[in-house]
Amino acid sequence: MKRFTGKTALVTGAGGDIGGAAALRLADEGASLILVDRKVELLDDIAERSRDAGARVWTAALDQSKHDEVEPAVKELTKEAGNLDLLFANAGYGKFGKLLDSDLASWDRHVSVNLTGTFAVTQAAARVMADAGRGGSIVINTSSGAHQWCDLLGAYCVTKAGLKMLATGLAAELGVYRIRVNAVMPGVVESAMTASMLAEPALREALVSETPTGSLGRPENVAATVAFLLSDDAEYVNGHAVMVDGGQTIHGHPRWFKTDYRNEGHDVWEQVQ
Repeated sequence: MKRFTGKTALVTGAGGDIGGAAALRLADEGASLILVDRKVELLDDIAERSRDAGARVWTAALDQSKHDEVEPAVKELTKEAGNLDLLFANAGYGKFGKLLDSDLASWDRHVSVNLTGTFAVTQAAARVMADAGRGGSIVINTSSGAHQWCDLLGAYCVTKAGLKMLATGLAAELGVYRIRVNAVMPGVVESAMTASMLAEPALREALVSETPTGSLGRPENVAATVAFLLSDDAEYVNGHAVMVDGGQTIHGHPRWFKTDYRNEGHDVWEQVQ
C-alpha cells in the first residue's frame, strides 16, 4: 500500500527504535520524511534506509527541551520539504527513581522533554498544517504508563498521562482545521530502552507469561498502529489513545519492581521475580 504518497511526515526521536520503525513504515508507504533527534548523527542509519525505500528525507538536530527553538526549526524544515501533513511526536525521556527521592532537576527534565517539549512540537506542526489548509493527522507517543502505573517511573508516568490528555484536547481544538489527533500507548517493547531490564531472565519470563499474546512487543508493532492512525483509513478516529501492549495492562504490567508495603517507613524496591 502507498497510503502516504504525496504527503510529508515529521517524526521526532526518529533515531530511536520506535521512531525509526515508524519512519521506515511511512517511507515504505510513500511518505516524504522530516526526521529529527537530539543529535543529527543518530539519524544516519534510518535516513539511509528510508531513502533506500524511495523516500525523500530531510534530517536535523532538534532538542525539544529547548522550547524556543522548536517552532522556528519546524517552520524551516517544512519550508525545505514543501509541506507538512503528518506528525508522529515520538521523542521522550525516562529515568528510574522514587518520587520521594526525586530532585526538581529530574522532575523538570521529564516535564521539559515529555510534556512541554511534545506540546511545543505538536503546536508548531499544527500551526503549519492549519495555515496550509490541507488538514493533517498527528499521533503522540505516550506509553502504557499513561494508563497503568509503573513503580519507580513516576515522573515518566505522570508526564505521559499528561500527553494522553493533550491529544484529547488538541483533537477537540483542531477539528475545525480538519486535523485529527490521536495517541499510542506502547507497552513493553523490545528496544534499546528496555534491553537492560529484559536481560533478566526471571523478569522477562514473568512479563511474557502474563502477556495474553504470549510475546513482547516489537517497534514494528507500534509503527503499524501509528501508520494506521495517520492514514486516511482512520479518517473517523479522533481523540483516542490506542493501547499497543499485547494485553499486558490487563494484568497490571509493566511492573519492573516491587516492595513489601508492610515494612512501614522502610521501602526496599526489588526487581520483580
